[in-house]
Amino acid sequence: MPLVTPLRPDDLRRVGRYRLSGRIADGLDHPNSAGTFLSRLPDGTPVAVTLLARTAVPNSASRDRFTAEATVARRVAPFCAARILDAGFDGDQPFLVSEFIEGPSLAETVAAEGPLEGPVLDALAIGAATGLTSIHQAGLVHGDFGPDHVVLGAEGPRVVHFSTTPPYGPATPSADLLAWAQTILFAAGRPEVASLPEPLRNTVGACFSPDPASRPPARTLVTALLGHNDPAAGLLAEGTRRARAAGRGRVSPDADGPDETSTGSRSRRVAWAAACVACIAIIVVAATLIATHRNTPATTATPVAADHTTASAHTSSAAPTATPTIPQDLAGTWSGTVRQTQPALAVTVRISFAAGRSAGTISYPQLGCSGQLLLVSVLAGTFTLEQGITKGQQSCESGVVLLSPAGNSALAFKFRRSDAPSPAGVLSKTGS
Repeated sequence: MPLVTPLRPDDLRRVGRYRLSGRIADGLDHPNSAGTFLSRLPDGTPVAVTLLARTAVPNSASRDRFTAEATVARRVAPFCAARILDAGFDGDQPFLVSEFIEGPSLAETVAAEGPLEGPVLDALAIGAATGLTSIHQAGLVHGDFGPDHVVLGAEGPRVVHFSTTPPYGPATPSADLLAWAQTILFAAGRPEVASLPEPLRNTVGACFSPDPASRPPARTLVTALLGHNDPAAGLLAEGTRRARAAGRGRVSPDADGPDETSTGSRSRRVAWAAACVACIAIIVVAATLIATHRNTPATTATPVAADHTTASAHTSSAAPTATPTIPQDLAGTWSGTVRQTQPALAVTVRISFAAGRSAGTISYPQLGCSGQLLLVSVLAGTFTLEQGITKGQQSCESGVVLLSPAGNSALAFKFRRSDAPSPAGVLSKTGS
């Protein structure tokens, strides 16, 4: 169990209007975190105050991004997701205030009690999917979902430690869904998807699809796990209610849970204990490749529908296929100008591929950054690649790049965004 320890001699005693009374040793700090501390609201409610390293907010653009992400994070509905209560700056010190959840993490629970099974496993899966749905519907992704970031509180599972706004970089909704599937296998102590009971087998299998675009959205998972019904109180409210079977500790008298249609009047009660903290990790840039390329077990399950259409339209196997490789006509060096509108910017992009390989290189010379392009899929002539920036992360972001033929010796380039126009341009072949 995480502990609250005395403040160190060099720790701050106050940040903004929050007086810090102890250091939370939860093992969940993001590399950009300068520590997480216990504080209390004026009514005595304990909260967690996370300090981000000052280097995480080096300039006005990054400060603006921090503020925007924190603002969005505060809109995450409290359905199996910990709440962000406040955020701000104390001088140049960025900080976030979040809900302090009582209970062990899923990783701690499995280590102490062994794998989950039966109704408890089902409730965990529902709760984790409900939490991710709450996060995704707010326009965020988790970015580091796993057993350490699901806390089994008295009211059921709570997803903690998020978020990232678009452009997502290596953290994407589809990566969260793959991580959810891996987490459920971990919780069940099962080596492969085929050993899971239904409906988990079907939903978990769908999330192991090698094509990120084929993985169902989190809300579809909740719908499938609840039996495709349309609960009167709202899907996420029903998911939160059904997830309680996986909780630890005493359940509060509020047995009906929040109503999804009236979240503005929901209780602002926050559980307290020396336990796991929900903190938000502001990811300005990322240097690692997307989690979809972790080793994943094979499955022969049939994916659930990726939307509200019937599942019969999605009957292809979710078993992993061979890693796609670069074809001969894409091999060589390509260069061109890519433009974006928010903010206005035009930069040179250079990419290089070798035939038969699964990855190439990319650089943005004017920005001083470079990295790797990993080929994920080829669909209808469009190549989907994961861009992982390894040099100059302060200037460039990781993310998803789309390439498609645009005439003789030309490629259309797009850096995919969901909340703004995608930077795009045309690259010409400059070398073989």
